[in-house]
Amino acid sequence: MEISKNTRIAYAQIVSFINLLPEKEKNKIPNNLIEFFYNEKDKGEINKLSLDIPIEEQNLKDETWNLIALLYLKYLCEDKNEKKELEKIYAENDRKYMKEIKEKYDPENIFKEREKRRNKEKDMVKEKQENLPIEIPKENIIQKIKRFFNKLFRKKHT
Repeated sequence: MEISKNTRIAYAQIVSFINLLPEKEKNKIPNNLIEFFYNEKDKGEINKLSLDIPIEEQNLKDETWNLIALLYLKYLCEDKNEKKELEKIYAENDRKYMKEIKEKYDPENIFKEREKRRNKEKDMVKEKQENLPIEIPKENIIQKIKRFFNKLFRKKHT
């Protein structure tokens, strides 16, 4: 599986984050996971996090925040009640996200939107056609004579 550039940058940021943790907290995270992040990180990304700046202000990627949340839930959080509460919050967020995705990519909605666009386009074309000036075709003299005789013969037959 190919790892995207954004994910590799997030891995670099998470390695920097883990390096800032106290040794006691760092030891709770499995070494093979830390090695994975280190081996798969973007080698060109030099994103040193600082303890002097609040974490919220350090321009972390969304993927990095997700990894921090996962690490906290799986390895760093020791309070069982807090873990359960976090699991509920994550499950609710996941449910909301899945609902948004379903609404956004629901085939029925997609077809409804297409139909609305088509109807709107048809209405616009129809409106343009209605606003066009009416052209009255000019009849030449032979056509006028034919029409005159046709009218005469219709009157006699009725």
